Amino acid sequence: MVALAVWFGLSATVGRVHWVTTGHQVVSDAQVDVRFDLRRDPGRAVVCQLEAQDASHAVVGRTEVTVGPSPESPSRHVETVRTASPAITGYVERCWYADEAPPGRG
Repeated sequence: MVALAVWFGLSATVGRVHWVTTGHQVVSDAQVDVRFDLRRDPGRAVVCQLEAQDASHAVVGRTEVTVGPSPESPSRHVETVRTASPAITGYVERCWYADEAPPGRG
């Protein structure tokens, strides 16, 4: 039974995009750089939605970035989020393959 559960769990995630936010740097009152790792099919482009929040957890910046195909997976990335007011954090909200509908909009 355990082996069957592991097999079902692995088969449900094969081929999907996985990301881990590994850090952020507040560059200025108008910019946060977000560091993240992607694990995905290296031959496919990925779109990631990045967000920045202020001290009250309000979203003060949001952007979508496209990460092109890469010879390696996982791959490490740093992308910029422009903010409307000072932020204290930045992170990856979600990622999906560029040739598929974004999650929740399909």
